[in-house]
Amino acid sequence: MPTQPIARRGRVLTLTAACLALFVIFLDNTIVNVALPSIQRDLSAAPDALEWVVSAYVVSFAGLVLLGGTLGDRFGRRRMFIIGLLVFAAASAVGALASTATVLSAARAGQGIGAALLAPLSLSLLAHAFPRDKLPAAIGVWAGVSGLGLAIGPLVGGLLVEHTGWHAVFWVNVPIAAAAAIAALGATESRNTAPGTIDVAGAVLATTGLVATVAGLTRAVRHPWTDPTILALLALGALLLLGFAARQRHAPAPLIPPQILHDQRFRAAATVVAVASFTLLGSIWFLTLYLQNIAGYGAVAAGVRTLPLTVTTLIVAPIAGKIATRRGPLPVLAVGLAVSSAAFAALAQVNTDTGYGYLAAALLVLGAGLALVLPTAVAAMLDGVAPDRVGVAAGLATTSRQAGGALGLAVLATVGGRLAVTNFHQLLPAPPELDDLVSGGRVQLIGRLAGQSAQAAATAGFLHGFSIVMWSAAAVTVLALTAALRIGRDQRANEASDVAASIPTLAMPRTAVPARRR
Repeated sequence: MPTQPIARRGRVLTLTAACLALFVIFLDNTIVNVALPSIQRDLSAAPDALEWVVSAYVVSFAGLVLLGGTLGDRFGRRRMFIIGLLVFAAASAVGALASTATVLSAARAGQGIGAALLAPLSLSLLAHAFPRDKLPAAIGVWAGVSGLGLAIGPLVGGLLVEHTGWHAVFWVNVPIAAAAAIAALGATESRNTAPGTIDVAGAVLATTGLVATVAGLTRAVRHPWTDPTILALLALGALLLLGFAARQRHAPAPLIPPQILHDQRFRAAATVVAVASFTLLGSIWFLTLYLQNIAGYGAVAAGVRTLPLTVTTLIVAPIAGKIATRRGPLPVLAVGLAVSSAAFAALAQVNTDTGYGYLAAALLVLGAGLALVLPTAVAAMLDGVAPDRVGVAAGLATTSRQAGGALGLAVLATVGGRLAVTNFHQLLPAPPELDDLVSGGRVQLIGRLAGQSAQAAATAGFLHGFSIVMWSAAAVTVLALTAALRIGRDQRANEASDVAASIPTLAMPRTAVPARRR
């Protein structure tokens, strides 16, 4: 949606910078998890401190991402993108040199701040660089690379920890960020030239509300929902976000323009993005536990075995963008959601006798389905947004993805874990001290502590929870079709309006009426 054509070299450099940035921030979603045992031993970190090594990144990333897009619109998207890269690289270096868990958690929060600038601005840079007919394909490449970073994190982390040490999982970010910054110099600067100021009060309410909500959801992965801290964080987040919504109705320069909020197509596409992320993050969590704890693969071997999901995403996502350009988003989304639902249903059949060939085939199908859905829905969110608001729209797209993923991880991990424990106790009376091991699928350790019968019951319990999680993901994906149908109805209505507007009227027999903008 650029106002002027941008040379091919500039588009290539912009796409390269955007993909490298998204790759490194999604890589850091998972690469550190593999290094946690080594970090705990080296830094003598308590369990709560170690939890924040993971959570600080997710919380700061999700909480600040909406503000990141707004800052780019106001002060220059390329400028703020490069600043984000510098912040991310500096925080990574601090993390690599950290000597305490507190410093490492602070560095992870700094990485999240940098990522909150990079994720929305990488998308808004693409929206400015590529014309409308080429943008979905570019977003497809962008989305495919993000999936690559998310999936190979455990593999890369395992290799680095095994051969170099945990510090390397932070040092690896620095050259990638530097390469992205160099490529970004070839991008064209863009910003919102309209006069106005940033809604500071709205930004504070949105940021603190998102931080509290995501912090509560993140804590819910490892603690019961009745935990007072979780309830307090979720209640605080809800109140702050309600305050933000009220503020946007009356602010002279709202953080989210009303035109975007009132666009039904935009809201429907955001729902699809959130639902797809909900199912993806929750299912990957259980899939990783299954591969390592039930199937018995090491971290590196488990990472290798998730590559069918990644490789398919990388191949199919750019193709999905091209098809959506020609056919419209609805057919692509409908096929993608149906295929994804079928893949989740296939994964629900996994048990101890399942061969890797079956699992690989299911992951291939799932990767294809999600690769059809995510870039198409993101492109639909940006379609029709004014160029000066593309940073805000990109921030909302990233917020939908992060919030949906955090909610999916918290809800599906909690539901699956509780069901696993309940089924375990139905099969075998056992002390509650084993519950956490059961919900995490630590069946080998359970066998050493409580015997083979307990191991067999724990395995059956975990697979029961795993199956329900996958069936739930399949059902939620089918429900997302209702939102996709809304996108299709809005598209047909707009096309009909455009056709009607192009027909000469009696008052102007030789002049076409300008097409209505959304």
